[in-house]
Amino acid sequence: MASTRSSQVMAHLLVGCALLVAMTTPGGADETGKTYGRGVSLKSAVPVRALLEKPERYVGRTVRVDGLVSAVCQHMGCWLEITDPDLGRGVRFKVQDGVIVFPKDAVGRQASAEGVFDEVAASPMRETPHGDARAREADGRPATDDPAAKIYWVRATGAVLR
Repeated sequence: MASTRSSQVMAHLLVGCALLVAMTTPGGADETGKTYGRGVSLKSAVPVRALLEKPERYVGRTVRVDGLVSAVCQHMGCWLEITDPDLGRGVRFKVQDGVIVFPKDAVGRQASAEGVFDEVAASPMRETPHGDARAREADGRPATDDPAAKIYWVRATGAVLR
């Protein structure tokens, strides 16, 4: 009888430890499918490649992008980037500060994100007299070394992390 009780206690401890690990591991079961903001409503996604190769075609349109999160704002969680692994470049999804907060450990997770694709401005190199690209990067704008480059992002309304 004592050995049966010991086995039951050990089994409960193992289950408890497994649940604790799942809850504290980034992307644990409790965060799977978590919706941020309004989530996504469009049925089909636009490939990152299409947005990057022909951005003028999508400016002003609501788009959905599915893919791997490659970067997240480590300051306020106010943007995330979904990258095309073949191109090594991505599209940034910027939200209004504090309205949606993406988890800082979302890099490497699959996501669907949605919002209005927009030309933000010329590169940060042209916007600031001293080329303060780092400040613009912190503001969510992708930095570029090309002073003639245009910057595009999605003014995100929502996302779902898997």
